Amino acid sequence: MTSNRILLAAGGTGGHVIPALAVCNGLRERGFDCKFLTDIRGQAVLEKIAPEQKVSTISASSPVSGAFLKRLFSLIKLSFGVIQAVFYIARFRPFCIVGFGGYPSAPPLIAANICQLPSLLHEQNARVGRANLFLANRVKTMLLSWKNSKPLPKNTAVKLTGLPVRDVFFELADYPEKSQFNTEKPCHILIIGGSLGAEIFASLIPDAISNLPEELQKSLTITQQVRSEQQSELEASYSSMSVKHFCSSFFTKMPDEMARADIIISRAGAASVAEIAATGRAAIFIPFPASLDDHQTFNAKSLTDENAAILVTQKEAENDPTLLTKEILSLITNPQKCKQMAAKARKLAHRDALSEIIETIVSCQKSAIGSAK
Repeated sequence: MTSNRILLAAGGTGGHVIPALAVCNGLRERGFDCKFLTDIRGQAVLEKIAPEQKVSTISASSPVSGAFLKRLFSLIKLSFGVIQAVFYIARFRPFCIVGFGGYPSAPPLIAANICQLPSLLHEQNARVGRANLFLANRVKTMLLSWKNSKPLPKNTAVKLTGLPVRDVFFELADYPEKSQFNTEKPCHILIIGGSLGAEIFASLIPDAISNLPEELQKSLTITQQVRSEQQSELEASYSSMSVKHFCSSFFTKMPDEMARADIIISRAGAASVAEIAATGRAAIFIPFPASLDDHQTFNAKSLTDENAAILVTQKEAENDPTLLTKEILSLITNPQKCKQMAAKARKLAHRDALSEIIETIVSCQKSAIGSAK
């Protein structure tokens, strides 16, 4: 064991990789030597967002879906991943393993048990993932992002730390007091989602806006993230209304876009919910219905159960187009409600999430050093 070396393991999606990368960078700033383990999908994510990050890949796959032979092959891949992880542990000699969910985090944490090394687990979503639930009883502590997280392990300590969010979101000014929205002082609505998850927004949101009275449409400025192949059609929809609009497939300065917004309409991925809470803005969440175990609905409820945001399911919005219109109307006709919701959301944000996660790792380091003596 080397007293300043840590092995970080994360699944192959941005939802797992990005929090792990934030912790990795924070640890390095404190002088720790970190090694990053993921699968080839996670490697592809890191090549896009942090090409300078060195990463080692391991074999992993989900053994809980598909035909019998597919599940059997997945178990074989996971078993090989455990062997790879044991090799990395023997070579790198970390004092601690930290997993961030997804099946690629399973082999390193299982290997930590084999090698009798302490391990921690961080869960990004309010609905604890299957891999994390399976691994929870094998770690020292499970770190949670949301107060309403469930189901929780029975025999493992849990600690609410929050989800790491860039400081720039917390540094934005509080939402200002506004008396009313009009053509001189328009209501800025930001619609974000990206990728396939927000494809439906290109039709769902314009339909809702078109049901508003024309005078209210004139008091709106809409900024919407859209797939590039849908952009011209979306712009044509808004141009047929009395709405100022700007549509783009990508925003380079998302914190600035959120700061300008009076209302944000978004999917409910863990990072999106955490960033909106950190910014402190009124939000309408439309969870992606195909998210595993419906975890996006649980994420949204972290705020909506506290009256800090509004939840509209995609099914509800599709079955009754006026429902989303009514929720938007309830905000643009009541700026005070936007102010109250924004303040409640910001109170639920975890500004010290990164430092609390790192402090937990440091405590693990002290225990490991004490045990070694």
